[in-house]
Amino acid sequence: MVEISRVVKDFGWLNAHYSELQERYLRMYVTVKDGRVIAYGKDFGKVYDKAKEKVGEGFIVDYILSGEPFILKVDL
Repeated sequence: MVEISRVVKDFGWLNAHYSELQERYLRMYVTVKDGRVIAYGKDFGKVYDKAKEKVGEGFIVDYILSGEPFILKVDL
């Protein structure tokens, strides 16, 4: 089972680094776990599958837009 506090920390990390992520991954899906980007790209399914393959579960998925952060999916 995934520790919820760890996922909450990743939400905080994503918020704190969103402008940096916008510079590098604008209009892309990114997966984050333990304060680092696990996978990224333009195809949600491929990004999700790659993250799942790399780390299993407990990552978050976001689509990086201009403006304020918006979390798309949490995989617990």
